[in-house]
Amino acid sequence: MFVPKPTPPGIPVDTAYFSTEVLPILTAHCWTCHPPMADMDLSAAEAYNSLVGVVSTNHAPALRVVPGDPEAGVLWNKVNFTEVYGLGMPPDGSVLSSEELATIRDWIEQGALNN
Repeated sequence: MFVPKPTPPGIPVDTAYFSTEVLPILTAHCWTCHPPMADMDLSAAEAYNSLVGVVSTNHAPALRVVPGDPEAGVLWNKVNFTEVYGLGMPPDGSVLSSEELATIRDWIEQGALNN
């Protein structure tokens, strides 16, 4: 199990919030294809429950999001185009900005909270 390193004292933590930061990224880049594909509903009401700790339909037994460990989850590898789990996302060739990727990574590293 991955255990994130604690932030050293005195270093501010920029908390990433699912509802106000991560969800808008998913809505802008992913929602068009999900819910209809891969049994994953990324609508506002269902996105969190479709991602965190959920076994990937296409890459079982891998989880879509592993709290605390971005590289262990399918989502991070897909949006980062690592090819660990095949085709990167979104599949139209567009990529998430470095800021969007950093937000998703921070959220996962901070425990992928439903905040």
